[in-house]
Amino acid sequence: MGIFGNLFGGKKDKNFIPTTDVMNDEAFWSIIHRSYEAAKGDYEEQQEQLEAELHKLTPQDIILFDNKFRQLCGIAYNWQLWGAIYIINGGCGDDSFNDFRDWIVAQGKDFYFRTIPDPATLVDVNREKLEVEWEGMGYIPTAVFEEITGEDMPAGFTENTEVTGTEWDEENDDLQKMFPKLWEKYSNNPLEL
Repeated sequence: MGIFGNLFGGKKDKNFIPTTDVMNDEAFWSIIHRSYEAAKGDYEEQQEQLEAELHKLTPQDIILFDNKFRQLCGIAYNWQLWGAIYIINGGCGDDSFNDFRDWIVAQGKDFYFRTIPDPATLVDVNREKLEVEWEGMGYIPTAVFEEITGEDMPAGFTENTEVTGTEWDEENDDLQKMFPKLWEKYSNNPLEL
């Protein structure tokens, strides 16, 4: 390939082994924190910052990062969180909920571990912070991996695909009873992204 191959992306790093292992908590949350801080809370900018952070990693570490990201999103796949964002957004389909869970992870460790067990805390989040396009964050590890290696991200950690918790019914007052403060704040003025 020579110098021209290296300059124009000819040489790819193929040094990785498919795994279901996940990145350790400290390393994962440190990457998320750096991307969040560098973006100063701007979610679109954070996606660019995360991309830059992942470019510093080996392909193996990108796999571990993605596996951890998928694990955390799977943990967040619960009816309670879905109900909270359903109120906030005036409805929320499966795809939007997937993207919202990516956003939750991207807000950092403290936010994630406060919000997942108690989605009612979303009432304290400024509306402007929630009014963003949630899609994008979850695609970045795969895109960076493919750019670095020239190959598809190998199958790794299998994200939980079953919604956990107690299902609510949008046709009655389940959500209003579950989240009275969120209901009061958003039921007549949802985000409607």
